[in-house]
Amino acid sequence: MDIETNTAAPKATVYHDGECPLCQKEVKLMQKIDVSKAIRWVDINKDKQALEDAGITFQQAMDRIHVADESQQLHTGVAGFMTAWQYLPYYRRIVPVIKHTPLLLPLMERVYNLFAKYRLRLTRRHS
Repeated sequence: MDIETNTAAPKATVYHDGECPLCQKEVKLMQKIDVSKAIRWVDINKDKQALEDAGITFQQAMDRIHVADESQQLHTGVAGFMTAWQYLPYYRRIVPVIKHTPLLLPLMERVYNLFAKYRLRLTRRHS
């Protein structure tokens, strides 16, 4: 019996803070539904070389989520999430809604910016 493995290059790379309990909860859910293994998940605390290779400083990665698309273009914040979401079941359905609903993207970006600014305090961590 042959075992199939996905040897295709990932369609996106998500650089996430694996020490953030709130972030990790969301990442684990996304990893679970990423059955096609379309996304490479990089914990910025464990793989600093991957950050360096992508041209992202650790502080930049701590300040905002970064996601590289297939062409290695970086997207941050909500645009970064949307880059990853387009490859995930369920999530991919909300990407066009966000893109085509007036004012939704800027509103989500503002909410994300607030979360990003205060997430370390919310999780009782220090930068």
